[in-house]
Order: sequence, then structure tokens, then C-alpha cells
Amino acid sequence: MKFFLFFFSFISLFSCKNDDEPEIDCALYDPFISSLFIKLIDSEGQNLIENNTYIADDITVLFNGYTYTNVVFNDVQGIENLISLNLIGVDGDNTLKIKLSEEVTDTLILNLTAESQVCGWTFFILNSATYNGVLQQLEDFNGNHLITVIK
Repeated sequence: MKFFLFFFSFISLFSCKNDDEPEIDCALYDPFISSLFIKLIDSEGQNLIENNTYIADDITVLFNGYTYTNVVFNDVQGIENLISLNLIGVDGDNTLKIKLSEEVTDTLILNLTAESQVCGWTFFILNSATYNGVLQQLEDFNGNHLITVIK
């Protein structure tokens, strides 16, 4: 009988599960990745994408050996005529090249801090954005970030 009681106690002890953190089904996980939006304006406040100084469909972003196209969503209300970038990269400075036209390529440096990781996704906090060597003011943009660059 003592053996049975010992065995029952042993099994009960090791069958307990720690439910402090709920498990996430990564197949169903839909991550929200923060974004940075860039508004390009001239000295008079005119949006340079809206007035076709830069053609939305021609703008590309080069980062980490990849070229990202379709970074301007003119068919999405509220973010039309803005360059949209997901906050991806590594801890520290991340250099992106923004090709506005065949003749014009700008440099954007994003300083990021890894905040958390879930299901293989790393989520970052944007500490600062430097556009063509000028530190930009980060504005809240519906839970994302916006910078306004005067060119």
C-alpha cells in the first residue's frame, strides 16, 4: 500500500502543467507588425508623391539584399501617397535605401530594439529614424509611426 501511495504521489507531482503562459497556435497566429510611414513634401508642404514628382509605382526600398516594391498604397484610405515600411531588421541601426526614381536614392537609418518574439516573429520598437543624415521627429500614426521629410 505504501508503494501505491508513493507511486500515486509521484505521478501526480509530475503530471502538473504550468499554465502561467498560454500556448499559442502558431498556425493561427496573425502578427501585427508595426509600420513606419514616410510623407515626402516640398518646402511649400506639397506631397511629392501626390503631385507626381515621384511616381508611386516606381518607388522601391532596398534592404538586406532584397528589393521591396509596391511600398505606396494609393488605394488604401488614410495612407495614400505615403511610403509604408514594416519595422523589420535587427537590434540597432538598419540602413534602407529608398529609390524614389532612377536618379534619386535616399538613405533611411532605423534604430530598432527587439521587444519580443512570438512564433518566430520578432517585434521591434522604433527608437529613431534618420533620413538622409537628418534625425526625424517620430509622430504617432494610429499606433504606427510617421515621419515627414522635406525634400
